[in-house]
Amino acid sequence: MKITWIGISELLLAAYAGASAPAIASDGSFVPGLYRDQTGHSIYAAIDIEDEGPVINYLDPRTRRFGIVTVPGKWHLLKRVNEKRLTVEAPEGRLGVSLYYADTRKRPAIVLIHGNEDQTRDMGFLIPLFVLNGVNVISYDQRGNGESVGSWKEDGPVERAVDVAAIYDAFATNPLVDEKRIGLWAFSNGGWTAPIVALRRPTAFMILVGAPAETIADNICFEDRQRMQHDGFGEGAIADAVEAGRALMEATAGTGSWERAEKLYDAAVSQKWFADSGLPPNLKFPLPQERIDISRRRAIYDPAPTLERVTTPTLALFGALDRSVDSSHAAATFREDFAKAGMRDFTLRVYESAGHSLVMSKTGFEDQPTLPLRYAPGYPQIMIEWLRQRNFLTPR
Repeated sequence: MKITWIGISELLLAAYAGASAPAIASDGSFVPGLYRDQTGHSIYAAIDIEDEGPVINYLDPRTRRFGIVTVPGKWHLLKRVNEKRLTVEAPEGRLGVSLYYADTRKRPAIVLIHGNEDQTRDMGFLIPLFVLNGVNVISYDQRGNGESVGSWKEDGPVERAVDVAAIYDAFATNPLVDEKRIGLWAFSNGGWTAPIVALRRPTAFMILVGAPAETIADNICFEDRQRMQHDGFGEGAIADAVEAGRALMEATAGTGSWERAEKLYDAAVSQKWFADSGLPPNLKFPLPQERIDISRRRAIYDPAPTLERVTTPTLALFGALDRSVDSSHAAATFREDFAKAGMRDFTLRVYESAGHSLVMSKTGFEDQPTLPLRYAPGYPQIMIEWLRQRNFLTPR
């Protein structure tokens, strides 16, 4: 699936088909499911929406290789996933949502929470991976995409948690969903949202991938620093960019002055590093109140008070070379805060030689993966094994 920087700066009937079943449905759409590819490997595959449009996103669980194709080769459908599409009315308006399932038995369900990107409910191989291992999937269109109204660019973790809670409520009485075993999966920026939902609804479990544990402002500064290092800027330029960005966020939060923010911003505009800094272009001071309000929702959030109260069984996965989230800080903070909350079931894995999306890499930068593309050893199978060990894959 598409990976982007997560800060405001850049603001996926266990019905069996015969071995010769076609990969493409009669209406021309691609059927999510388990396939046998031309090499004889079993692969999970489903639609994902990339910049160039719909593509097929797949995972070979044996080799951990993954990728996208626009037209499948000689693939044969082995097990299919069914989809029920509907809309959910949330406080901020309509959300397009789908329930993915394999049979008519009541099963646990997992809500897939987006990162900071313009993504639809089409989450690639994640959908058949979970469904065909016994957990139904609930996936939604990010606001402003698909059938969801509004704009994800104007919301922060709290507003997004309201959306996810509304989706949770809509499916709690669904005959295919075990209302006592609804869990959350969250990637990147969604890691701020999931714990909020876990406090507001009786969440059975939580899986966090590349989730931040520091304030949004601190995370944005971390991201800006990593990006500018990647692009070859020196420490002096990076320090100036981070100082200007932090001053802007402090003024937005009401803890700093607009005069200082404007002075540092005006000085930054003429610098060679400005376009790479993450500072918004063409700002005119004073900022309109509407823009301040949006920026506060998106950039002013501290997860600590929430994390210190979460007791939901949690699996947290990080890449040691993450350039979008300070993974060493996040791992330590989750361990400490969840201990304060009294959580009794917390599993943490940090993968060496892997970046933000747990793809193998020598540097951790998303544009510098190790080829051929592979996930870190043990991922994503660790999610299935963790759920199995806790009996979430067993129908009641």
